Amino acid sequence: MTDNNNSELINSLLSEYEQTIARLVLFSLTELPFPLGVKKTIDVLKGNKSAFTINHSLNKLYTFSVLPGYTRDQLSDMLDILINNGLIAVENVNLNEENYPVLKITAKGQDYLQGKLPTEFVLLDVLMDKDVPEIPEDDQDLYYKLKLTRRQLAEENDIPAFMVCSDMVLRSICIKKPTENEDLEKIKGVGPKFMENYSKQFLYVIRQWVTREKNV
Repeated sequence: MTDNNNSELINSLLSEYEQTIARLVLFSLTELPFPLGVKKTIDVLKGNKSAFTINHSLNKLYTFSVLPGYTRDQLSDMLDILINNGLIAVENVNLNEENYPVLKITAKGQDYLQGKLPTEFVLLDVLMDKDVPEIPEDDQDLYYKLKLTRRQLAEENDIPAFMVCSDMVLRSICIKKPTENEDLEKIKGVGPKFMENYSKQFLYVIRQWVTREKNV
């Protein structure tokens, strides 16, 4: 088998793998008895036998524990990517006079699930975005802490991580390491909503990291 044939085979296998994972996630949304937020959708995919999943018989779904080998971060990233590609929508539902963001499969997502859309690297295309700035090796620890902070904020608010900030913004924050509000708000993609709701948490992480590095 030639190198060209090997490359074609690998690309074909990767494509099939991506399609399978994407469709499993999308199918889980169609199987739910009612829409869920990000956190509880991940609970279903991972097979978390919480009181909520058991009380609502979610543990009896075909897609309950269908992706147990993935971390919560990985599953959340998958949901973010499918949302960014228009296959999943985030909608607000009103419960007890409060709005809660839930996930719903879109018409495009239904077409994709049924194989009516051409196959493509739905997940890999976004993850391999060449325009995303590279994180220097020395900053990997800080990037992990910032990513963890974003994930925690997303889970606290039951929203996709990209609604806190995009990967592009997160990487720019990591590279520039702003320690004051005026420096943070100069970063492209950082808007008033981010500054109001999340700046304090991110600046705290950066200041701790910078202080630690100075004392090393």
